[in-house]
Amino acid sequence: MNTDKIGISEAISLVIIIMISHIILSLPNEILTSNLSAAPLNVIYITAIALVFYIIISKLFKPFHNQDILDVSEYVGGSILRKIISFIYIVHLIFISGILILSFADTLKTVYLNDMPTELICLVFILIAVLANQFGFKSVSRTNAILMPFILITVLIIFLSLFTDFVPQRVFPVLGKGINETFISGISNIFAFGELIILYLIRPNLKDTKQANKVGIISILLSGSFLFITVTALLLSFPFITGGEGVLSIYMITRTIQFGKFFQRVDALFILIWALTFFSYLSVIMSYILKITKKNTNTSKSSPMIYLVALGIFIVTLIPQNIAQIRFAENVIYKYSSLFIVFILSFTILLLGYLKKKKQKGIVEIKQEVNNES
Repeated sequence: MNTDKIGISEAISLVIIIMISHIILSLPNEILTSNLSAAPLNVIYITAIALVFYIIISKLFKPFHNQDILDVSEYVGGSILRKIISFIYIVHLIFISGILILSFADTLKTVYLNDMPTELICLVFILIAVLANQFGFKSVSRTNAILMPFILITVLIIFLSLFTDFVPQRVFPVLGKGINETFISGISNIFAFGELIILYLIRPNLKDTKQANKVGIISILLSGSFLFITVTALLLSFPFITGGEGVLSIYMITRTIQFGKFFQRVDALFILIWALTFFSYLSVIMSYILKITKKNTNTSKSSPMIYLVALGIFIVTLIPQNIAQIRFAENVIYKYSSLFIVFILSFTILLLGYLKKKKQKGIVEIKQEVNNES
């Protein structure tokens, strides 16, 4: 019995945790900076494109049932192509997880832990993720599913608590910098749905692979909705955000929230929940890196590899020397690597696999017809 099989709610939570982690950090600010008042419209636009893109992916995955992109890669180009794609996925996941943890750790240091080295904060996150993975993928997915409602509720609370202070006029002009920036060059913001990388890998873990379409569609709609809520709240509350970098811009909103005179500084509660979010995020990413590694090494034990993955992530956290380099890695390197890996490379391999399956099916049908005629 495969103990790694998960249900639809757990699968959706795994996908959303990746998106939420980016929303908490600089993703909304990046979209606001590039689209100004058109940012909410741009989010709706890229969500619709991501949804259509995933529906196409689902059609292409249909002949492969409970297989993932690595299996498709092997089918298309043998073990060599599978190893190449595995290496690209591992490097990408290690890099971006290291950068995200570093970004959040830097914020924690700035806001609350001034005397603690950023490297030590990162190390704590990584060690907890290692510990979580010692209990197995099932435990990681269950914990993430339990935590997810609380994470999403914090985003809703932020939006609703500031609703009366919104300035609707800030959405004008609706097209921001113009049609080109909103819909043509603005399509590059589809990198916000880099979460699709997990949807290329998650199928073998589903109890019912027929639910894969539902997992992807619900995940994209929920992620897009919460990105829209966050971007809109920032736009209508802080007009200056569209012109600056800002560290953890969504945190600025929480500093303005108060529930009566006796319950202030609720930002500390949000930071705590977001810290749990990043613990969960890192545990999920580490789980999939281990799965990819085990598939290529044909091993069942993951304990030794966990520490190597943890070391790789920690090394990445040591590379950026300042916040400008962190933002460059997060908003530029991650942006274009996601666009290439998720929307070009993986899609191309999947398309080639689909066409190869279709061609083989056609050859088999022709042989059957010949045999029947003879």
